[in-house]
Amino acid sequence: MADTQYQPEPGKTGFDRGILRVGGTVSWLFAIATVVSIYEIIVRYFFNAPTIWAHETVIGLIAICYLYGGMQCFAADKHIRIGLIYFGTSGNTRRLLDIVNSCLTLVFTGAIAYAAYTMVDKAWFTPSGEFRMERSGSAWNPPIPALVKLALLFASAVLAIQSIAHLHHYLTRAKGSHNPVSLFAVIGIAVVLIALGAMGVTLFTEGRSLGIQTGSILLVTSIMVMILTGIPLAFVTGLIAIFFTLAWFGPMGVPLVSSRIYSFINEFVLVAIPMFVLMASLLDRSGMAKDLYNAMRIIAGRIKGGVAIQTLIAAVFLAAISGIIGGEIVLLGLIALPQMLRLGYNRALAIGTVCAGGSLGTMIPPSIVLIVYGLTASVSIGDLFLATVVPGLLLASFYIAYIFTRCTLDPSLAPSLPQEELDMPRREKLKALQGVILPFAVAVTVLGSIYGGIASVTEAAAMGVVGVFLSAMIRGELSMSLMRDSLKQTLETCGMIIWIGLGASALVGVYNLMGGNRFIESAILDSGASPMMIVLIMMAILIVLGLFMDWIGIALLTMPIFVPIIVKMGMDPVWFGILFAMNMQVSYLSPPFGPAAFYLKSVAPPDMSLSEIFRALIPFICLQLVALTLVLLFPQIALWLPNAF
Repeated sequence: MADTQYQPEPGKTGFDRGILRVGGTVSWLFAIATVVSIYEIIVRYFFNAPTIWAHETVIGLIAICYLYGGMQCFAADKHIRIGLIYFGTSGNTRRLLDIVNSCLTLVFTGAIAYAAYTMVDKAWFTPSGEFRMERSGSAWNPPIPALVKLALLFASAVLAIQSIAHLHHYLTRAKGSHNPVSLFAVIGIAVVLIALGAMGVTLFTEGRSLGIQTGSILLVTSIMVMILTGIPLAFVTGLIAIFFTLAWFGPMGVPLVSSRIYSFINEFVLVAIPMFVLMASLLDRSGMAKDLYNAMRIIAGRIKGGVAIQTLIAAVFLAAISGIIGGEIVLLGLIALPQMLRLGYNRALAIGTVCAGGSLGTMIPPSIVLIVYGLTASVSIGDLFLATVVPGLLLASFYIAYIFTRCTLDPSLAPSLPQEELDMPRREKLKALQGVILPFAVAVTVLGSIYGGIASVTEAAAMGVVGVFLSAMIRGELSMSLMRDSLKQTLETCGMIIWIGLGASALVGVYNLMGGNRFIESAILDSGASPMMIVLIMMAILIVLGLFMDWIGIALLTMPIFVPIIVKMGMDPVWFGILFAMNMQVSYLSPPFGPAAFYLKSVAPPDMSLSEIFRALIPFICLQLVALTLVLLFPQIALWLPNAF
């Protein structure tokens, strides 16, 4: 019997609630960074007077937001958990797991706080103890490095305090409850803890003498074991990075972890992520997305399965505007799913259409998946955006052809729209088409400026934010609450994405220092397998990892190892990036993690279960694998467009 006294909730402690309140103010730094970026674009292109301060100011503002976003997500319980065991528990069983997770999180955040302290000490004081602030060394030479390192210390220390507050909360929340913990849960948790303990003892007693092969096995095993407990994925990889650093290099190696984190949040290309997220948030909260969806009825209304096809066409447009996957699935789940169910569409077809269409954001530029891949693999993001156009549209065409064929063979799967909805007066048609103009103009501005070489990806993202902002203003939908809610969502979404990246980046750095990249590279290249077989092995690894991990963690863990191998074999890393993005789209639909299913479940009717959603996604996963196979066998599907330019 579940313990009704114990119900974990966002903002579970007073400390959390304070962080959530302050987060609303901190999120406005995103708006300031966008304004600074636009100012730089204007003075450079129109007045030929580039600034010397805008670039570093934007990086510093966004870095502070990233760090605070980790605290915000922890307070709001928004960090991603895999939790195959965790989400199947309740009551005192869940409470026991939360106690274990709080202890593990405290170890991680405490170690990061210590490492950040050593960085701050060196950044703010000379070896002789005299005060100084580390500066960037640029023409402007601001003390932004010292300030960002101080922000990292602050964020990690606050996360440690949050962990202690959560631990106290879980220890006292259900005080006096006599509901027992299930025997199965106790055995499962004990096995996990014993396994972690055994691996920890092995690591700390043997250390570097274990060798990289045994170390690699322990590293992968520890990741798989720890994610079962439900600890946030961002903390899993970071905690393992700390453990392996201590085992291989001793306490003096811990600052290596914080230096990797600092380097990651200072990557300028990552500035594009919060701006694209902000675009999606503004689009979601204004009426533009709904009008865009309704306008598609004019195109697809009379076709077999027209509403489902209309949904997919709208999904392509939404992906081209924002590149954010979760928001598109939620949006389509709120707009398109109820309409298809109202018209009597087959539930499985409706579910698959929304999830598959909403996941096209991994492929249709500006794709955040490709931005992170480009950063990790040192590949041109503009080339990646060009290369993904044809495969992305090919996959969308597969979805449309599948829906049309099924609905033609069995019209009962998708009843036609009522005649009064099809016979829309011309005035209403023109009004509906007008709703497409502003979103279409934003998409053309963003992608046209990138493809035309006018602006970088980051600058184009800033222009897109301004475009959506002005569009909402023209439509009379702009309000302070719309801006506030959009910025807050941006802070939480980036907190989820970037903190997974921070942990994965730290783990990759430590593993490479252990010699892991050389070990895997030599093992693959010396295996005697053909280049195509090696690529197939990589694809299989990505598919398996996609069943349990988030895409950004997979990218940062595997691409620094896989991409150099691809280059050494004489293959195109741009082509491999498209294969990676298509593989991650499969992972978005695949159980048991399948984020698309969880996003849809959050807005679906109560009687729609996760098992029903996952069953409905099987045909669309098969279509994804067909498209992936075609691009794998015929690389020119992806490469002909960037080669033409």
